[in-house]
Amino acid sequence: MSVCEDMLLCNYCKCRVKLSGYAWVTACSHIFCDQHGSGEFSRSPAVCPACNSALSDIVRIELSPSEEHKAMGLAGLRPETVLDISSRALSFWTYQV
Repeated sequence: MSVCEDMLLCNYCKCRVKLSGYAWVTACSHIFCDQHGSGEFSRSPAVCPACNSALSDIVRIELSPSEEHKAMGLAGLRPETVLDISSRALSFWTYQV
């Protein structure tokens, strides 16, 4: 298990499990384990269980992507775009920890 997986916890108030494998990320900067994400976000309209925000953008992510995915994920993007994505990802981590 990577250091990153050890640090993130499910934001579902009654869960708080260490995240591994897949997780669900919301536009309001919350992250949920696969079990709670699958259950909560299958309903319509989707509402964040952590802050009750209405959600229009929810993404299921792989927390330990393959080397191929890491090598190709940002390939071809302008450096400014890569830096913007990196900045947003770091802001997410800062919010979580």
